[in-house]
Amino acid sequence: MNRIRAMTSLTVPAMMALLMAPLDAAVAEEAKPAPAPKPSPLDFHLQVRVNTLAEGKHDAFLDDYRFESILAVPGVSGQLTPWFSYAFSGVGSAESFDSAQVRVLDAVGMFKLADPLQIWVGRFVVPFDRFNLSGPFRNLIWNYPGFYGGVRRVGGENGLFGRDTGISVWGSLSEGLFKYQLMVHQLENRDAGPRLSGRLSVSLLGREPGYFVSSSYLGEKDVLALGVAMQYQHDGRTWTPGPPLGTPPPPADAPVSQQVDDLLAVTADLFAEKNFGSMGTATLDLAYYHYDEHRNYQRAYAITAAYIPPLKLGAGRTQLGLRWEEAFASRLQPQLSDVRGLDVSVSHFFSGYNLRLGLDYSRQWLGSEGVANTVSVGFQYGLP
Repeated sequence: MNRIRAMTSLTVPAMMALLMAPLDAAVAEEAKPAPAPKPSPLDFHLQVRVNTLAEGKHDAFLDDYRFESILAVPGVSGQLTPWFSYAFSGVGSAESFDSAQVRVLDAVGMFKLADPLQIWVGRFVVPFDRFNLSGPFRNLIWNYPGFYGGVRRVGGENGLFGRDTGISVWGSLSEGLFKYQLMVHQLENRDAGPRLSGRLSVSLLGREPGYFVSSSYLGEKDVLALGVAMQYQHDGRTWTPGPPLGTPPPPADAPVSQQVDDLLAVTADLFAEKNFGSMGTATLDLAYYHYDEHRNYQRAYAITAAYIPPLKLGAGRTQLGLRWEEAFASRLQPQLSDVRGLDVSVSHFFSGYNLRLGLDYSRQWLGSEGVANTVSVGFQYGLP
């Protein structure tokens, strides 16, 4: 009876508040943000890239059709403690069944003391230009830049697939507003000093706080980023002087005179991407390279532009890309010609970079080697 008298003595608003209290508590519980997923100690991932091409050399448009390559990258990664994670991956590459090769791609331990101070040890991507840090699986244009006549003539001074073995100290401030990356690598080379690679970058709009970047975010965020980088190695450049201009090439059995000098490479890049909503997404990427004069090609640049139209063609989205690049021979190599290339690319992303179909037409002017035309058709699959 006393409880009934107590309840009847309550006002109507007070009684409503008492009855709604359990419901309010339930709603408040649902409104709480979901807890962050626990880091997994073991994640499996797989990336596959298949490329076929038709090419024409010496100004023939297309006279050779062939399967070019397949690249498969299986790997595992995970976070064992709040401050330590790891990544290990292998790579299988082949131009034919007889030429298949399998090797280690990445093997790295990652120590994170804080966002501004992280240490990587092992074999991993060298932090130089933006193309290397986005890798072949997240490049805007299907064909990788810097290759002329099938030979890599522009890019970072590093090992196969853009990797090297070494130690990196890097970090980001203000969630990626500013980022620095410094790597000491090629420590196994006893004939030269260690190679140093360093990169500084700033992201003024959408941030890029991670070690890697992308050549396009497919309209998912707006980005305006500027980066500069340098590589240096004492006695790291072995070069062979070319014959003086106007003189005949030396006989094939003539002794080769090699010289050793310091290696120096610098680069700068500007990346901008903007999603204009119903007007589509536009991308612009500018890159410049300058090397010591003992490198065969001393200067180079690349201009890349892309557009994602607002029209949807089935599942996913389509990106149109255009790239112009040039490389200029060193004055110490008068027998070499300046080279330049044009790429026109169309890629359809069914599920982002995890499922992509690409078509690329390339025309390259190779000086004394003539003109080369290439049409590449590629398929890319990734298992996150």
